[in-house]
Amino acid sequence: MSSLVGNVSQRLSRHLNYVFTEVTHDCSAIHELASSEKCQFIKSTESCRSNVYYFDYTYFLYCTIGEDNGWKFDLGVALLTFMLILCFTMLATTADQFFCPVLAVIAKTLSISESVAGVTILAFGNGSPDLFTAVSNPNDDTELMFGELLGAGLFVVGIVAGTILVIRPFHVYSAAVVRDVVFFIFAVSWITVCAYDERFTLSDAIVVVVVYVLYLVVVLIDFFVLRQRLHEEASRMSLAGDLPGNDSYYNELRSEAEMVIREPIRGSELDISKTRISVFVDVHHRYPPRNHHLFRDFFEHINPIQGDDWSNSGWFGRILTVLKAPVVFTLLLFIPVMDYSAIRHGWSKLLNILHCLTLPLMTLFVTGLLCTTFLDFPAWAWSLIFSCMIMVACFFTSRTDRPPPYHLVYALLAFVGSIQVIYVVAQEVVSLLMTLGLVLELSKSMLGLSVLAWGNSIGDLFSNIALAKRGYGKMAFAACFGGPLFNLCLGLGSTMIVRASKKKDHVAFSREGAMGENCEWFLVQLLATILFVLMLTGFQGRRSLGLIMIIIYLMFLLFCTLGELEVIDPFGIDRRNEGEFTN
Repeated sequence: MSSLVGNVSQRLSRHLNYVFTEVTHDCSAIHELASSEKCQFIKSTESCRSNVYYFDYTYFLYCTIGEDNGWKFDLGVALLTFMLILCFTMLATTADQFFCPVLAVIAKTLSISESVAGVTILAFGNGSPDLFTAVSNPNDDTELMFGELLGAGLFVVGIVAGTILVIRPFHVYSAAVVRDVVFFIFAVSWITVCAYDERFTLSDAIVVVVVYVLYLVVVLIDFFVLRQRLHEEASRMSLAGDLPGNDSYYNELRSEAEMVIREPIRGSELDISKTRISVFVDVHHRYPPRNHHLFRDFFEHINPIQGDDWSNSGWFGRILTVLKAPVVFTLLLFIPVMDYSAIRHGWSKLLNILHCLTLPLMTLFVTGLLCTTFLDFPAWAWSLIFSCMIMVACFFTSRTDRPPPYHLVYALLAFVGSIQVIYVVAQEVVSLLMTLGLVLELSKSMLGLSVLAWGNSIGDLFSNIALAKRGYGKMAFAACFGGPLFNLCLGLGSTMIVRASKKKDHVAFSREGAMGENCEWFLVQLLATILFVLMLTGFQGRRSLGLIMIIIYLMFLLFCTLGELEVIDPFGIDRRNEGEFTN
């Protein structure tokens, strides 16, 4: 009993010291100042600018407008809300028209299954920007980091995965979901134990990273075993003279082991070889000129409003199409379309040649290397030189009526371009949400598990739901486990390794905050519930399970909100005990 009281006393002492040293540097202290002092506070406080990327929204509200200008300040908040909706529109468009089709192309090219593509390609694509941000800023507040990573995991598993099952129920591959859930529960449990006494050792952090490495190894082993079973079943059927279409076991194995390209609307399977024949069969007989209808083809592909979509839409759909047109037009200028279900797989000669110029420049701008000099020349000048050479080569080696042999290279370009747009827009979403959270006076823990978690998971939300709508529910569902696990293990583990390595005793301070344990307990409960319900239903991903997952997340938000308002005590916090220590 005495050891327990001593442990609680040590945690409370570290908490009070942390609050004492950090409160004067916390941007939330702005609400304790007079309106006339807030602008200067924002200018001089580093934490108020920690989430500024391309636009400083906090400075815009409190300095450009000023809190004293009542209706103007409210109008500024409304403007930021409108910009948030615009960012959501850009994310949804990028995910649906560019990111999802190219993911299917890459998975088909690499001959991997939907679930493997979800926990690798899609997870890396959605999580790598957050990982790079976490590693490049290892001294960021641990309370925000724990709340953000764990809260994002809850959001993706609860809301995103639950929505996927509601949109498109499907049979879940039992071995894959058991593997994902078990590894996820172990990772969260290990982090909970390590961070309980607010001390994260170097060995603890290394174990967190090793867990994800082992997870990837198991994923690959499971995939190769599945492919081997499929090959053995095909050999058995060939010897027996059976037809593959009549064997349900073989069809089930094939659906789990192979990637099937689906049409975006009907969700039916599409045979790639037949598509190529149907698209190009007349071309070999007519032999049109190399640059036949070059500019006509360019303007048709750059048009953000397609005639068929416009004629088949109602008045509301047409309004949305017009509002989205500037966003779609901008994205078409920078990101290639690579889609096996489209005519010529999305190839447009003049537009794709233009992408050789615009996409590298966008990459340099996003990475901040646009004006970096190399051999006395800025990076943008080198980019122009090499881009012009590639553009000339593409012009003389390609046709308008068919994609060139190197068209698959554009799949990589489309993937990189989509990730960059999603990353940049998601950053602005985080900045906007942080500013709105500051206006609403949310605490650090609540900011981390809600605002930051939602902002950093917004790419996962739009990408995975867009995949589910296109018929790739298995890939999207798998990514809802692989993505958060990737962020949690590598993001938190790498950050703690860097922090602990800088200490003489190789021990890093790791404060979870008031809501950290809430996230951990609810996340473990959510994962266990998913596995339990799937076992009861024979691993049928039903809409009812999706609704249960969404309800659990909403209960988590309610619990955290009541804890934020001090109506109840969150996990790990007992205000009666704190009162005893403080008296």
